[in-house]
Amino acid sequence: MFSLDSSKIKALLTDNGEGLDVCVFKSIDSTNTQAKRVFKKGENGMLLCAEMQTAGRGRQGKSFYSPEKTGVYFSLVLNREMPLNLAARATTAAAVAVAKTVEELTDKRAKIKWVNDVFVDGRKVCGILTEAIPSEKKDYADGIIVGIGINVSTVDFPDEIKDIAGSLESGNIDKNLLVAKIVNNIYDFPFDFENPKIIEEYKARSLVLGRQISFVKNGETCTATAVDIDKDCGLVIKLPDGETQTLTSGEISIKLK
Repeated sequence: MFSLDSSKIKALLTDNGEGLDVCVFKSIDSTNTQAKRVFKKGENGMLLCAEMQTAGRGRQGKSFYSPEKTGVYFSLVLNREMPLNLAARATTAAAVAVAKTVEELTDKRAKIKWVNDVFVDGRKVCGILTEAIPSEKKDYADGIIVGIGINVSTVDFPDEIKDIAGSLESGNIDKNLLVAKIVNNIYDFPFDFENPKIIEEYKARSLVLGRQISFVKNGETCTATAVDIDKDCGLVIKLPDGETQTLTSGEISIKLK
């Protein structure tokens, strides 16, 4: 198993990623939490990577299982003022970047479960948590933190996730190359993430379009068919009565064969 090395990662970054400050930790509570601690407006962007997280965080307050040596966990800090609504697009861009990288480095096909999970062989191998750094300017962020956790060769999972979690099942992936290629692929999109190409590539890898999904609304579990993903990354659904709605946040469930 390849260990993370800041100098190797930095050497593999291209174009916009060349100026990033790269830090590697053997263990840390959370790379996203650390990014918030050290963020300073106006400085270079940062890339914080860890071999292990003791308090990894997922969406909606959930924890993210981050065991030693078998995964890679990192946060890319985009240090630039931008509208808050671009945070969703950053998540979308990151999901596409992860999926593309998995396909470039393995013989596997990656799929994206709205909004932020990457699946391989029907199991979740990657989660993404995007957080905005608040700005004094209304509806703007001073920067965006894109946190990514990938199970590279993890086999043993806690009971609560063992039926859905999986890994790339490879101990031969260079984790430095994995991180660098994901970052490079994120930067392949325009920095403001407003290019429709992101949505097109996201939809092409969607795990949910055309399938029945369930979601919770007002405390009640509802079912619908996922029919589209709009330009703002919302999931367009069709209810049993034919009505269409757009989900902009929350969790959905699907049955995987």
